[in-house]
Amino acid sequence: MTDQESRFMKNKKGNFELAYNTQITVDHKLGIIVANDVCQDRNDMHQLKPQIELVEENCGLLKEGTRICADSGYCSGENIHYLNEKKLDPYIPEKKEVTKPATENVKVIRFNIGNFEYDEKNDEFICPENQRLKFLCENYEEKKKRKYRIYKGTECKKCEFSKNCTKRKDGIRRLKIANFSKERKELTDKMKTEEAKKIFGQRKQVVEPAIGNYKENLGFRDFFTRGLKSVRNEFNLVCTAVNLRKIWIYLIKMSEIGEKIEINGAFRLKKGIMN
Repeated sequence: MTDQESRFMKNKKGNFELAYNTQITVDHKLGIIVANDVCQDRNDMHQLKPQIELVEENCGLLKEGTRICADSGYCSGENIHYLNEKKLDPYIPEKKEVTKPATENVKVIRFNIGNFEYDEKNDEFICPENQRLKFLCENYEEKKKRKYRIYKGTECKKCEFSKNCTKRKDGIRRLKIANFSKERKELTDKMKTEEAKKIFGQRKQVVEPAIGNYKENLGFRDFFTRGLKSVRNEFNLVCTAVNLRKIWIYLIKMSEIGEKIEINGAFRLKKGIMN
């Protein structure tokens, strides 16, 4: 309560506590933390772009086709579109849907949004009863900070399944579609492939150990400073210390096998001799 810039956030145990949201990006090859930040957001949705920008500020522009793996908390049409625009290769799973009770009406499930087919040419959706929903308007959702499009049914009042399809009083089905839904679907389909699952699975061997290291091994679970600026400096020092230790261990291992290496022109090793 002494830090007015902290925010109530839900932890993994489901309890709310005053906290900050920390972000890190880790290099796949050596496990070096190449970017870090601290924010007040309660979720990670709007932190992907800032992390990519920090990586490029620290390491230079990312090459086309660079693989970007992130957990489902970063999955949004805007983030996917951003990565595609930069010609990067995203691997981000959709958030897991809540399992519906087995007793739920099968007729209702049939009209879930996932069963509506999109007609790209006419910018329309086709429902399971082969009726069309036409574009109505575009709005902005302040809470999620995103644009979305509304599609409205044309023949809903004549449909015998309208009560199963919508709870609206007028009996007309409307679809709320977030921007870049096409790119989002393409990524969803890609993430179902065995290759994508294998690539994303490597994230657990790269990012999670880095987080577990400073939390579990080094015991860094609480900030000692107060205020967003000070907390960012503190976390930056923690990540720097973690990196220095990792680089030192790497150099020692390379000295043992007598391999000559160079890291950003700052470290040079030659069979047991460090310059």
